[in-house]
Amino acid sequence: MTFQILFAASAGHIYLGNTLWYLIVFAILLILVKHYAWGPVSDMMEKRRQKVISDLDSAADNRKKAEVLANEREAALKNSRQEATQILTDAKASAEKTSTQIVAEANDNAASIHEKAKADAAQAKADALDEARAQVADISVTIAEKVISKNLSADDQKDLVDQFIKGLNK
Repeated sequence: MTFQILFAASAGHIYLGNTLWYLIVFAILLILVKHYAWGPVSDMMEKRRQKVISDLDSAADNRKKAEVLANEREAALKNSRQEATQILTDAKASAEKTSTQIVAEANDNAASIHEKAKADAAQAKADALDEARAQVADISVTIAEKVISKNLSADDQKDLVDQFIKGLNK
């Protein structure tokens, strides 16, 4: 067979030479594609797959972090509300305690003023009675001197005054 016969095709027939030639060229192309294209494309696809996985993991981590932060923020808000309620409760209790204390002090002051006024009134009454006794004694002595025309001793004057006052109380 000649070269032309092996590699030539007649109208509608493919010869064995053409088939072998096509298979060899196809095998060479596969080797070249595998060496020059398949490895870099495979590496590029693997890198892309790793990047997608990394992005998905990062998104999941960020979502978890966001949920944790949202929960912390909610807890902080709840604590703030509780603290505000506690502050208001403490303020009300403090105001009530202060009010009660002020009223108690005012009542104590009023009671002490009342007691002092009573004591002052009693002292004034005692002073007035002592002064009245002294004046009555002087008047009695003057009257008695005029009546009996003599001077009485101090003990005699005291006895007369005491008898006079006892007579007034009856």
